[in-house]
Amino acid sequence: MSADLPENDGRTDRWQSLVAGAFLLEETLSSKEAPIQGAGATPPALRYLESLLEVFPSSVDPLEDFEGYAVRRMALALRHALESQSGR
Repeated sequence: MSADLPENDGRTDRWQSLVAGAFLLEETLSSKEAPIQGAGATPPALRYLESLLEVFPSSVDPLEDFEGYAVRRMALALRHALESQSGR
């Protein structure tokens, strides 16, 4: 990833991270390699959501950065839904 530009408060890198992660997730899910299974294995979608939550941390203020807050809330909701389905 490129360095953050000072005039955009680092927001460019997080959007690049979001897009790059989405492509990586698609590639992982469509690869011919069998996904890693077993005790403690985390599905690729959950790993991706965890990485998003690092890029869009709990310190995101909805009044100052509504888009970032919206991404964080969606990532949290998707993680919860996936964990509920898998019985985690």
